[in-house]
Amino acid sequence: MLPRIAALSLLPLALAARTPTTADILYGVADGQNLTMDYYAPAGPGPHPIAIVIHGGGYQRGDSRSGSEAYCADFLAPAGYAVFSINYRLAPRYPYPYMVLDTQRSIRFLRHNASRWNADPARIALVGGSAGGFLSNMAGLRGAPANPSAPDPVDRESSRVQAVVTLFAQSSFATVPLNRDVHALLDPLIREKGEAEALRQASPITYVSSSAPPFLLILGDQDEYIPFTEATNLQTALRNNGVSCQIIRIPGGHHGTGAWHTLPNVPDWERQMVEWLNSTLHHSGPVGEGIRERTAPPPQPAK
Repeated sequence: MLPRIAALSLLPLALAARTPTTADILYGVADGQNLTMDYYAPAGPGPHPIAIVIHGGGYQRGDSRSGSEAYCADFLAPAGYAVFSINYRLAPRYPYPYMVLDTQRSIRFLRHNASRWNADPARIALVGGSAGGFLSNMAGLRGAPANPSAPDPVDRESSRVQAVVTLFAQSSFATVPLNRDVHALLDPLIREKGEAEALRQASPITYVSSSAPPFLLILGDQDEYIPFTEATNLQTALRNNGVSCQIIRIPGGHHGTGAWHTLPNVPDWERQMVEWLNSTLHHSGPVGEGIRERTAPPPQPAK
C-alpha cells in the first residue's frame, strides 16, 4: 500500500499586491452562509472577459485573498480581465460536493450579472490553485447547460466556462495517496459509497468529455503533494477526447507559487498564462504589468 502523505502545510505564498476594487460581493446564500467574492477592475475598454480566481488551502482553509491565487489578479486585471476571486464553503463542515456547487453558482451569478461590470458572459475562465485548482478542474469539466425552469433567475444560467487554468491541482483522487485534508473533504462520501466509488465520483478526470473547454495546467515537477502525473494524465484524457490541453512545467517548482520567482530557468508562466487566455478567449489585452519580478537564486556554497 502506498504511504499516506501529510496534510498540506501553510506554505510560503506569492504576495498579492493589488487590492480589490470591490470586496465581499454577495453571489449567493447557502445554509444561511453568505457566499462572497472580490472584484478587481480591468484595464482598458470592455466588454471584458471574466476570470474567476479560486483559492487553495487544503479544502479547509484560505479565502478570496489567499496570496498564491489572488496574485493572479495582479497581472490579469491590467491585461483587461474582469477578475473575481471567490469564497466558498469549506470542509469538513461542508464536504464534497458543496464547494463545487458554490463554484458553479459563482459562474452562473457572473454570467447573469456580467453587464454590471461591462463583462462578457460568453467568455469566462476559471483560474484556481491547489484545492482551487481541483475546483477549476471539476467545475470546468462538469459545466451544466442553462435550466430555464429553475426558480432563481441566476440558476437558469449555464455554468459552462470557455477556459480553465489550474495550478498544482489534483485531477484524480484514485492515483494519489489520501491525506488528512482530502479525508476532510471526502470521508462522508467514502462512508456512503465506499472508497473506490467515492474517489471516482470526486475525481475531475472522471468527467472528461469532448465538450470540455480548453485547459492550461501549471505545475512544479518537485511538488510535494501533487505528482506531475496529475497534469499529464489529465492532458492525455482531454486530448484523447479532442480537447486542447497545454502544460507549463516549473522545473524544481514546489507547491505554491511563492518561491517560483527565485528558481533558475523558471518559465514566464504568468506571461504564458495571459497569452494563452488571450488566444483562447479571443482577447487582446496587454501582457506584463503586475508580474512579480524574478530574483536571482541564492548562491550555492563552494564545494
